[in-house]
Amino acid sequence: MSVIDLSVNGLSSLDYVNSILYEFPGKAMQATYRAAKRASAAGKTEARRYVTKTYNIKAGTFNNNTTTTIKVLGGGSGATKVMIKYSGQLLNLLEFKPKVSRTDGVRYVAKRGTEHHLRHAFDVPRYGGGIYERVGKPRFPIRIKLGPSTPHMLSDNDVAEPLGKRIMEIFNKRLVHEIDRILK
Repeated sequence: MSVIDLSVNGLSSLDYVNSILYEFPGKAMQATYRAAKRASAAGKTEARRYVTKTYNIKAGTFNNNTTTTIKVLGGGSGATKVMIKYSGQLLNLLEFKPKVSRTDGVRYVAKRGTEHHLRHAFDVPRYGGGIYERVGKPRFPIRIKLGPSTPHMLSDNDVAEPLGKRIMEIFNKRLVHEIDRILK
């Protein structure tokens, strides 16, 4: 499971928002909550965009194999946080379009620009398919080879850093919008 934990920059508490919205009791938390929900919803889309740009995976595969949970934590005296939890299981290597050869094994690209070569692996098209590798010298046992999971992809620095920055940009923009909406 991968967790993106975003503390609100410059707003470690609701004091800043409270100082602007002091005439409207209870509206500071409401504005922060709405902005956080909107930023976390946009974070789902941004996560898919960054992962498909960095990894050799289709957007539909990412959506089907990822579960997203959003929590907004905060209170009048505490810190405000947006927690986005991504969970999912390891992906079959067939999702990464491997090249299977009878003499050379299997080659696949999970992260763009890095090719992996499994010399003793082979393709089994029956029963849903998969890439398998022998565990020992005899024919059996064999084990299925799996690629990275979507939470693992999200924890990669090439994805996590720009994703966190983008979600914070969206949050700050939405917070200004919500404050303006309440003041008008």
